[in-house]
Amino acid sequence: MKGNNVVAPVLLAALIGAGACHGRRAEPGAARRAAALAEAVQPSFLARALRQVGGAHFHGVSRFAVGRSGAPPLSVTTTTDVWVDRAGNYRFREENDRDGGREVVLYGRELSVALRYGKMIRRVAEEPEPSRLLAEALGGPAAALDLVTSQARIAPAGTESVGGANASAFSLALADGAPQVGASGPAFSGLRAWRGAATIKTLTGRMVIDDASGALIKADLTATFTAKADADPAEEGSLDVHTVLSDIASTPPVLPPAAEELVLRQRTLPEMHELLRGIAEPRSAAEPHRRAAAPSHEARP
Repeated sequence: MKGNNVVAPVLLAALIGAGACHGRRAEPGAARRAAALAEAVQPSFLARALRQVGGAHFHGVSRFAVGRSGAPPLSVTTTTDVWVDRAGNYRFREENDRDGGREVVLYGRELSVALRYGKMIRRVAEEPEPSRLLAEALGGPAAALDLVTSQARIAPAGTESVGGANASAFSLALADGAPQVGASGPAFSGLRAWRGAATIKTLTGRMVIDDASGALIKADLTATFTAKADADPAEEGSLDVHTVLSDIASTPPVLPPAAEELVLRQRTLPEMHELLRGIAEPRSAAEPHRRAAAPSHEARP
């Protein structure tokens, strides 16, 4: 990967994906806190927790930026709203400042999807697609924590009462001393390999987790970092993620949207003799028929 026009988009795209969050902590009890927080932000765990609490409204704004020093960074800001009802149906809408976005509705055994400015198309919901789409919508906090966790100090920050339920708060800050890049942290490969060599420069954050269900009630995380891919100059990046749950156990039921049925058009394949004409046919069929030979003028017996 050579040049800013290649490296920066790769880092930016890799940041948006959610990942596993496991890190090493030196102080007593920190490993347990990190594990609890890492589990709470995982999209699949959060999706189950939202159903367990009787549904909720997840609102998130995530901004990721990366670029060379002295050059305007490439950035994308995505706003996501997810509604999960008591029956487990969901609807989410996400839009970004690059004029992209989508709306997805799961209602019973039907999945409806529309890209921004496009038609809503309905089809049968078949796993793992519905779960994967929901995980993508809830993935902002996991993507952020994934990058910083190996160089973060996680500490308890008191308790709160959220809707009459107890919740535990955690603070995040840059760990003291030299950052332990890649030490006992997540294993990264492919387009995400640069994360293992990223150095977190600044970090502040606070996350709140429901004690009963483990649902991530609120997340605020801001960080800056430097990253290097192959032999290219280092890139400078930043992330800013904010999410909050509301309408816990009181989200209105998700309703089926107005959508068109997915029409599966039959694909017509050429017949074999049309596809292979002149190749696999006998020579007599492939070549033009020759004119019948003229009658012989030899004397007959």
